Amino acid sequence: MATARKVTKTTNKVTKPAPKKRAARGGKTAAAKSNGKTAKPLADSREQLQKERAQAESELASLRAELLEAPDMTGDEVDLNVYEREKTLGLVTAYERRLEEIDAALHAAAQGTYGTCERCGTPIDPERLQIFPETRLCVNCKAAVEKEARRLRI
Repeated sequence: MATARKVTKTTNKVTKPAPKKRAARGGKTAAAKSNGKTAKPLADSREQLQKERAQAESELASLRAELLEAPDMTGDEVDLNVYEREKTLGLVTAYERRLEEIDAALHAAAQGTYGTCERCGTPIDPERLQIFPETRLCVNCKAAVEKEARRLRI
């Protein structure tokens, strides 16, 4: 992997990046450990997915309760109330979709395929799984799917 060089704004002098820190044991750098060689245990992944699911369910329940408590609309407030309701309905839809993705990831974990891209079959980067535990696609496949979706919308 090529190292990036940065140029300082004040002197236009090229500086080298700081050397990577070595781990106390084994002599591997932190970057080498995060390149998929030491994946997060499956039990931790399931626990993370369960936490994400519980949080999404909580938010969804809160938003649904907010929809039920809609105030009476009067005159000028109608437009604002309609806007707020539409915004809340959009959030409900997004959380429902996220719950479906989390459930699919939990199902993949139960089958033993969690952490493997469903499209190309390569292992998903552990850092990506930490950020998006419900993801089922690697970065390259996700980008290709989004590009195809944009193309179809046009």
